[in-house]
Amino acid sequence: MFKRFILLRPLFFRGIILLLLPLLSLQAQRVRVNPDTRMKAVFLINFTKYISWTTLDTVKNFTIGVYGLDDILVPLRQMSKERASEGQKIMVERVSSIKEIEVCDILFVPIDQSQAFHELRPDIPPQNILLVGESLGFATSDGAINFIKRDGKIKLEINRKALQAANLTASSHLLKLAVLVGEEEIPFRD
Repeated sequence: MFKRFILLRPLFFRGIILLLLPLLSLQAQRVRVNPDTRMKAVFLINFTKYISWTTLDTVKNFTIGVYGLDDILVPLRQMSKERASEGQKIMVERVSSIKEIEVCDILFVPIDQSQAFHELRPDIPPQNILLVGESLGFATSDGAINFIKRDGKIKLEINRKALQAANLTASSHLLKLAVLVGEEEIPFRD
């Protein structure tokens, strides 16, 4: 019996390794994500709590779209499975066309897609989509929220006029964390 186990031992260990291999690749995906990218994903998920949509009372699924292909898809999909927003299921989709964008509640535009998105922007319906980017001037030209890096940390730029135009409202807690842009005639009040 013992000799038989010794002969089968290499097969046993190969089987264990084959069973654990998918788990190792999942852990590798978690490790390889840039911390800044992970922080942006946390913000995007949390926007579901700190932004008010006029149409979400009747929607069962909440959709976060990523324009083009970006590393943020991995942590966003992971976090969307782990968390829900007020009982709603959070879907994460890679989008590239106007029809796909129209079903999004939040649309994230990575920096390398900002020029292509800028050309597409006039054709996107203005209401009920939170447009979030990470390129210089995004919150003043194409969207409502922009990720910036200051003092080694990810910060937010928020354009309240763009939020109002999209029929969205940011909570005072979120506004306190942000640099407000496009505020020449609207002073922030708590």
